[in-house]
Amino acid sequence: EQFRSEPVLGYRTAGSRAEADAGDFLYRKMCEIGLKTEKHPVVLDGWEFFGATLRYQTEEGERCIRLGGYQTEMRVSNLQTELVDAGKGTEKDFLKTDVRGKIALIRINQRDEWWINYPACQAHLAGAVAVIAVQDKGYGEVDPAALNAQDICGLPDAPAFSMSKADMADVLAAMKKGRLAVTLDADSRVREKITTYNIVGTIPGQTSQMIAVSAHYDSYFHGFEDDNCGVSMMLSLAQALIRSGYKPQKTLVFIAFAAEEWGKINSRYDWSAGAYAEMTQGQNSWRGRMIADINLELPAIAHGKKHYIRSVYEYKHFLRDFLKNPKGFDEYYPEGADVVCPVQTWSDDFSMSVNGIPSLVNEFSSGSFMETHYHSQFDDDTSYDEHIYYFHHRLYLRLLLAFDRCALPPMDFSTRVRRMMRSLKGEIAETPEAAEFFKAAETAEETAEELYDMICAVNGSKQPEERESVAGAVILDAFKYCEDSFVALDWYEKSVFPHENAQKNIEYMQRAVAALEEGDADGAKCAMVEVDDNSYAEAFARGVTSYFTARALTDTGSWGSGRLTGHIDLFGVMRAVMEKSRDEQADFTFEKEELTVKVAVEKKNLRSLIEAETARLKKLTQKLQGAMIAVEALDR
Repeated sequence: EQFRSEPVLGYRTAGSRAEADAGDFLYRKMCEIGLKTEKHPVVLDGWEFFGATLRYQTEEGERCIRLGGYQTEMRVSNLQTELVDAGKGTEKDFLKTDVRGKIALIRINQRDEWWINYPACQAHLAGAVAVIAVQDKGYGEVDPAALNAQDICGLPDAPAFSMSKADMADVLAAMKKGRLAVTLDADSRVREKITTYNIVGTIPGQTSQMIAVSAHYDSYFHGFEDDNCGVSMMLSLAQALIRSGYKPQKTLVFIAFAAEEWGKINSRYDWSAGAYAEMTQGQNSWRGRMIADINLELPAIAHGKKHYIRSVYEYKHFLRDFLKNPKGFDEYYPEGADVVCPVQTWSDDFSMSVNGIPSLVNEFSSGSFMETHYHSQFDDDTSYDEHIYYFHHRLYLRLLLAFDRCALPPMDFSTRVRRMMRSLKGEIAETPEAAEFFKAAETAEETAEELYDMICAVNGSKQPEERESVAGAVILDAFKYCEDSFVALDWYEKSVFPHENAQKNIEYMQRAVAALEEGDADGAKCAMVEVDDNSYAEAFARGVTSYFTARALTDTGSWGSGRLTGHIDLFGVMRAVMEKSRDEQADFTFEKEELTVKVAVEKKNLRSLIEAETARLKKLTQKLQGAMIAVEALDR
């Protein structure tokens, strides 16, 4: 790793000197390839991790271990304090362990339990000077020496670091009564509103339409797969096109995004900051012209026996047709290939899509690499698969050329509408509001199918010309409307339809009531943790959970802002049920009444959401009809 902040572990983070140097390097490379290259400034928050070490005495002498970092502020030299075993960092752990002025050592499973911000905040409130987290499971499972890094999603002044399992074992062996005298050196700097750069190179086309290929150049540790290989593949595609003499119909845009891993202080939605800023701080000219963004993530490894392209709904039909043709899947992916929808929040394609750029990514999140190597110092060239990497080059270059041959964006809006109809279920589906919803959805579906037939007829009969750009812009406007109207988030940053959170909340609160009717406190608790973010109520204090809930609901300036559709607070009910669960004769009348009231409130919310979706579906039909008129005009 040539550009790094930490001399051993790496790190090339948002707004760091290492990121700036890497950006300059990529600018020069793009120019050398022959791209028309620009540096697009974006203002976001920055983090630079120069390193952290922990020293302590053992029977064999002094030990010094290297720590990983999170996006928090701490600059100390020779800080002498105690390291205290604080279990899993929950409220109960800190009630029985005095961490005031000390460092809390915790175990964490960020995949299956909770994110680092919750125990870090709990430790901060308990007076700890910092928390050191060890991945118990979920991430960094490749080796006991693995460190892990993730976005903090929390307070910059609640310092957090990471330690490996191997080092934790040594530390625990040296502890006496759960405590160990230690010396901490750390230099982790968080800065507000700094300027970094997305590096953008283009191959001019013959029409005003565009196609993007993107990857991010910031990284944790060495970032070989994530996302050095993505950037390298993007540049290779650009170089191959230029060397071949290919003259694209559409302008081809190659984007190296900064600050994908993190870039926003104290936000639940603190990653993909560079891409979001690109679209909101001055690149609105891409909207209505850029028909697709092909985002590349971890492309030099197979993430399963079957290859998936994760896409916006509207390109599922086109992509499935495309995947019928490429050869070589049998050799590299014995189970073939398919398309999954929609794009999710883990990568920059989501920031692009919600800003009106239809996007897709090579699916990477479902493979074992995420649990083993991802965001650890073991993300290096030992995982490199040259044959898979070459195959992905060929596959996505062919896809880029397939998009370039399209006179109109090959968008089938019926896919989203059908999925939306299928997602409405349960007792609400039998109501008058639902009947009106289904009627509006069926009309939108029929109109979308007719429009797609027209688009396919145009794309199958002619080469792209500038005159199609106007109709293309109308189609892309309908796509942006869909993203604005029908993309919500659940409390774990999963993309859902607006009604789905409320629908799920009602189901699980009703299950909780039914469990309490049977005196089943554990069953009720298991149901309630499925409601919004109430899973955190079991382990963390009211002050911690309510703080992060409020931050999410009031978030501004990010891809997740305004996409939550409400919140059901079950903290008090859950704690009461947990307390009474010890009593076999417990009376749950009050808790059942509380849940019943909240069910009624959420049913009202659900009806309002469905009515809003119905109105938006009718508006979508009008936009699709407008697109049909624009496409019909091409024959005149």
